[in-house]
Amino acid sequence: MNKRLLIFLSLIAVIFVSCNEDTYDYGYVNFNIDPESTEYFNLNTGNRGWEYFEGGMRGVVIFRKNYGEYICFERSCTAEDCHGRLEVDESNNAIIYCPKCNSQYIYVDGSPIEGSSSNRLLYQYCTYYDYVNLWVYNCN
Repeated sequence: MNKRLLIFLSLIAVIFVSCNEDTYDYGYVNFNIDPESTEYFNLNTGNRGWEYFEGGMRGVVIFRKNYGEYICFERSCTAEDCHGRLEVDESNNAIIYCPKCNSQYIYVDGSPIEGSSSNRLLYQYCTYYDYVNLWVYNCN
């Protein structure tokens, strides 16, 4: 009898833990661009450029960290139950924010700024730049 009770309680615990699984909203991404093209004006502007692209769940944003290094994030807010679409703060180009819940993230690594509704990093896509094309794709 005790064995059945233990199995039943273990099953209930597994169900509750799996319901609270922390997942990201992201989608399939696999494309390449010529980042030096005039088509991507924002990506080549100033010290750290950025540009929006289609793909993923709610779009992606690519930042140029320096001449040969790029970083790409999903534009889905990671705050619990928010599901907002992120925008780049055009006044400084270093902050990504969610107009829905006011969460803010720093572009360098996608970490939330203190005081944000979110406590999770942004979902990051992999990038590879061969000095001709920039490849953006899912890491897993």
